[in-house]
Amino acid sequence: MTSECAYAMESMFQHIYSLYHQRVYHAAHKVLRDSQMAEDAAQETFMKAYRYLDKLEDVSKAGAWLATIASRTAIDMLRKEGKRTFISIELASWELEQHYLEHIVIEEVELRETKQEIEQDIQKLKPKLQEVLMLRYMEDMRESEIAAALSLSKATVKTRLYRAKTAVKQAKLSREQIQYA
Repeated sequence: MTSECAYAMESMFQHIYSLYHQRVYHAAHKVLRDSQMAEDAAQETFMKAYRYLDKLEDVSKAGAWLATIASRTAIDMLRKEGKRTFISIELASWELEQHYLEHIVIEEVELRETKQEIEQDIQKLKPKLQEVLMLRYMEDMRESEIAAALSLSKATVKTRLYRAKTAVKQAKLSREQIQYA
């Protein structure tokens, strides 16, 4: 009798599976929005249903019963996936932050080196060119203010600024040519 009962249960389960597989899949997919995960949830749903098939009192309600199991299984999968996603997002965020900080440090070092090189280039300029350049960029004075402070014409200030900037640019280009040679 037990083997007949097991056979009947197996036969009933196969019948339920063939009738409700699509419904279970769609219930899981509705929650998960991922085909592969929905297939996994459907498989897990039928494994749970097989274990508790004897608790199904009304076979006519099997579809609703299975859809409920599928939805809850899918939600459980999302919860588990959510924890893993959170950990991986947190890890990715940390790695991104480390990369960003490393990039900032490199930029800061390069900026300091460039500033030192420019300062050295300015020190090599004639004093009258140094003076107008420092007033313009360190003191943030306008050309007319520099002209008034140094008792020069505005045209002379413009010329000296041009010559100073050109000399600094030329020194930078020379350094770069040596560096890449």
